[in-house]
Amino acid sequence: MKYVKIKAKTYNEAMMKLKMDYGDEAIPISHKYVKEGGVLNTKIFARDVVELTAAIQEKKPFTRPPEKKSTVDFTVGDNDAARKILTSKILSSINRDIHREDDDGDIVAAPVRSAKPVHEEPRETVFSQEKPNEEKTPGTVTLAKDELDSLKKFEKEFHEIKQTLSRLMDNQRCEPERVAAVASEEDKILEPYKAILTNNDYNQDECIKILDEVKNSISRDDLKDRFKIEKTLKDLMRSRIVTTGPFNVGQKKKIIMFFGPTGVGKTTTMAKLGAIYALREEQRVAFVTIDNYRIAATEQLKKYAEIMKIPVHVVNDQKDFKELIEREKSEIIMIDTSGRSHRNELKISEIKSYADMVEYDFEKILCVSANTKKGDIRDVFKAFDKINFNSIIITKVDETSYIGNIIDVADKYNKPISYFTNGQEVPNDIVLAESDMLVNMMIGSVNNL
Repeated sequence: MKYVKIKAKTYNEAMMKLKMDYGDEAIPISHKYVKEGGVLNTKIFARDVVELTAAIQEKKPFTRPPEKKSTVDFTVGDNDAARKILTSKILSSINRDIHREDDDGDIVAAPVRSAKPVHEEPRETVFSQEKPNEEKTPGTVTLAKDELDSLKKFEKEFHEIKQTLSRLMDNQRCEPERVAAVASEEDKILEPYKAILTNNDYNQDECIKILDEVKNSISRDDLKDRFKIEKTLKDLMRSRIVTTGPFNVGQKKKIIMFFGPTGVGKTTTMAKLGAIYALREEQRVAFVTIDNYRIAATEQLKKYAEIMKIPVHVVNDQKDFKELIEREKSEIIMIDTSGRSHRNELKISEIKSYADMVEYDFEKILCVSANTKKGDIRDVFKAFDKINFNSIIITKVDETSYIGNIIDVADKYNKPISYFTNGQEVPNDIVLAESDMLVNMMIGSVNNL
């Protein structure tokens, strides 16, 4: 007895391979699902396959028995005609069983073509032991005993093939129903996670792609464990998030410019970071505004600067801006810009012209509100990308329950996230971005599903 292992996509396919390779004598012992085809020997993008273990009886060498002298008479035209008649009958029987229709009248298997029938008059088959000196009836041929055994074995093998084909046809009819049932069960298990992704502004195709990655990363048994599904989904989303950490402030003068659409909270966000670096980090900070369109915003910034004892400068043109940057002695200079619609290419180009004049250590920050629709966020990134911004600050996360809209677009543009704001209070309502925190804000907990 020896043992073999066969891998296939499904159990039925593995059984089919086993029967084709080793015949009906093969005995299936056990099967299990294993991972195959992962990237770099990992489970990432691996697929489930069935591994079937079977026992094979080792056959002894065949020894041909000595030929017997006894013969029988088979009253047909000749030996070839006898085989043709028998083959025709067997193939006709297989054809009737395989060429059948389902309940709707559809053919479920192609017919097996029978051999060309032999048109002969019905004859009586007579088997008799050959006797010495006995005269033979005209038209009678004598077959040796081993030839008759060969014909019987031929008939038996055809009968076994017919039964095997019939079983395969039945299995093929049942397989689509089984696959559909398994897929339906998996979809039902993953439905709450699909709803979460949908709430995060992922469309239908994106949801299917993400959940397929989750299914390919865990075993079929783990698909029944909601906590493992949640962990796998969070790991996947975490891999798509890049954060910068706090701004790197060294010995050189640091310039930080804030820009973005109208009303996202750029001025308040700059005031929060100014307070952190001036009051907590004890750095020398200066505010600069080139926003000459909103008087209220300028006055608001001056009030924040007065409270925190931070100097504030208002510039009207690029010449004044460049001279101010060169003579200002503060270690950190934060620049507030006027809010611009992402559709106003001329005004965005104006902001870019100011940014292109900076020759110091420079951080360009795009501020985006979390309650913006994903389609609009894509347009914002595309419009402001000409300024070549370094990172993102997500504002107003307290006004929405999901932030996947921004995280997905940031991932597609390969832009890291530095901070997010969750209120109007200065300087408290700003948080350094961390991937674990952002993922939890996206997905929440499995207990809330």
